[in-house]
Amino acid sequence: MQSLSRRDFLRVSGLAAAATVAAACAQNAPAPAAEPTAAPATAAPAAPEATAVPAEAPSAYNEAPVLAERVAAGELPVVDERLPENPLVIEGLDGIGNYGGTWRMGKRGQSDTTAQGYITSRGLLKIDHNLGIVNGMADSWSVSDDGTEWTFTLRKGLKWSDGAPLTTEDFRFYYEDLILNEEYTAAVPVQLASVIDGKRVPAEFAVEDDITFSYKFARPNALFLYYGSVITNIAASPAHFLKEFHPKYGDKDAIAAVIAANDSWDDWTHVMTDKDNVFVTPERPTHTPWINTNVWSDEYVVLERNPYFWEVDIAGNQLPYIDKLTYRDFTDTEVYVMWCVNGEIDCQGRHSGDFFNYTVLKEGEANGGYAVQVWRRTAVQGVAPNHTTKNARVREFFQERDVRIALSLSIDREEIRELLLDGFGRSTQYGPPEDSPYYSEKLAKAYIEYDPDRANELLDNLGYSERDAEGYRLWKDGSGEVISWVMLAGDQEASPTILLLTDYFKAIGLKMLYRGADRSLRQQMHKANEAEMGLSPMDRNLVPLADPQIWTARTGTDSDKSWSAAWTAWYLNPTDPIAEEPPADHWVRTLYANWEKLQETADPDAQKELFGEILDIWAEEIPCIGLYGDEPRLIVVKNGFKGIQEGYPYDCCATNYEAIIDDATWYWDDPSQHMD
Repeated sequence: MQSLSRRDFLRVSGLAAAATVAAACAQNAPAPAAEPTAAPATAAPAAPEATAVPAEAPSAYNEAPVLAERVAAGELPVVDERLPENPLVIEGLDGIGNYGGTWRMGKRGQSDTTAQGYITSRGLLKIDHNLGIVNGMADSWSVSDDGTEWTFTLRKGLKWSDGAPLTTEDFRFYYEDLILNEEYTAAVPVQLASVIDGKRVPAEFAVEDDITFSYKFARPNALFLYYGSVITNIAASPAHFLKEFHPKYGDKDAIAAVIAANDSWDDWTHVMTDKDNVFVTPERPTHTPWINTNVWSDEYVVLERNPYFWEVDIAGNQLPYIDKLTYRDFTDTEVYVMWCVNGEIDCQGRHSGDFFNYTVLKEGEANGGYAVQVWRRTAVQGVAPNHTTKNARVREFFQERDVRIALSLSIDREEIRELLLDGFGRSTQYGPPEDSPYYSEKLAKAYIEYDPDRANELLDNLGYSERDAEGYRLWKDGSGEVISWVMLAGDQEASPTILLLTDYFKAIGLKMLYRGADRSLRQQMHKANEAEMGLSPMDRNLVPLADPQIWTARTGTDSDKSWSAAWTAWYLNPTDPIAEEPPADHWVRTLYANWEKLQETADPDAQKELFGEILDIWAEEIPCIGLYGDEPRLIVVKNGFKGIQEGYPYDCCATNYEAIIDDATWYWDDPSQHMD
């Protein structure tokens, strides 16, 4: 492969001239690294504390006209009876909104459930736009001094979307009858267990009354409040809806008849799995702002407002403001981008947010009737070599610290950012962003200088000095074969980033091949430990303790971010077919140990010290190779769509933008113009 010149790069990647992009940036959008326009705090609190309800709940409530019509028709009780006694009071960024309208989005195939999950995620607690822990469905919560027992009190009068009471019985049913049922659940989720001598010991669950329950762990679990089952979802299932399909409660003959009626169900566990999934069973009651009306596999999916949703605004208006959400199916991202340009997407950053879409999206603003908001993506684009790949020679190679350092030194990050991001972003290894209290300059700047001479020297000193006629280095085993490995990623053709990396590695005598595969195939290959290297945005770094799985080598074995699949499998489940125990003296064990200590440490200063030690190991060992962070994240927002403001940091999962800025407070300035 020939070296990719700047001119060739711009041609093959389809980017406009840098000057054009720069001019557009200067005229139409703030620099992504600038201070947020709404001046939100971006530093996660060192010691999150329960926060009182933002404002006292009004004594009378208002509701959307479409629900008022249903009340008048006798289909629903009045709004005061549908809300809990003390609903969560939220003030949107653009103040009190208007009821009505439709919010249009896209989904990339039926596996893209994340597209909806981001929008509808709600938990007992939440991370708000100031990155603090605040109450969600829980009215209050507490933790014992030793960090072993967590107690939550629900808002009194919570209801599922069908109007049935949402109580501690739903949490008990989920935990005792589903999670602890070995026939249904192979292993208790790690967030609901303590790992002792390599085995998961389930937490003890206790119910005090209809609204108060607790988990008691065998070992301290000081970070439990950050888990997805607390922050972005609830560890509960609608017992009143599901019990009839459970052999402990339902009629066995009736369950057998249900199984017989569906070829995809072999036993009650298959029935339960589908019935407890809103994407497959839309009628399954939920606690989210909007509820599914059809199955997710449909080409066009519609969600309607939940009449029993438990949030209100400061004027007592039941949320959400927007009546309906729609998701339209696509397979080609370019098609989705054209929908944006044509004004057919109202607000979404999931599929068009990459910076290479900037020019086409900016050029389409006037005709499409939208604006491109620029957020700061805290994720770091990173290369994840699999230290435990099945390929023995590649495994040995990647496990050499100096090999990983050489790979890092061979990369011209400034050139990558100039070509990909018009100079925006920040060259860095994977770590917390600069405005985080956990930021580590030592890690961020470790081996990020462009120094191919030193990279060559490191490889020579390791004994990989012999080369073939093309300049590629040879394995040390005397086979005469070229050192090579396969980069596995999602694009069918190598992306500009991969083309650049291929050239950088070739310049130091290393041959990287490429294989494109869809997400499901990539997951299968990672899970079978057949992947050798991945390229992925390495996220979950804005609020580091909320999900430090990449740093602690706990990434799922099916993840593009996994850099030690066999060791990860051993850590998560020693019986996994690919599980392999790491060497007794390996530094990865220190990562595991510090993560275990973190979970048992309630003191915030001690937490920071332990996490700092993890970051120090990363700075010394470079398990993965970071390229750049603080990439501009683009969010298309239709004109007249209110409640979302640019300038905030954007991260995955617990801190995605739809979650930290409560999307139930988003609205149309004129809903009548957006009814379909």
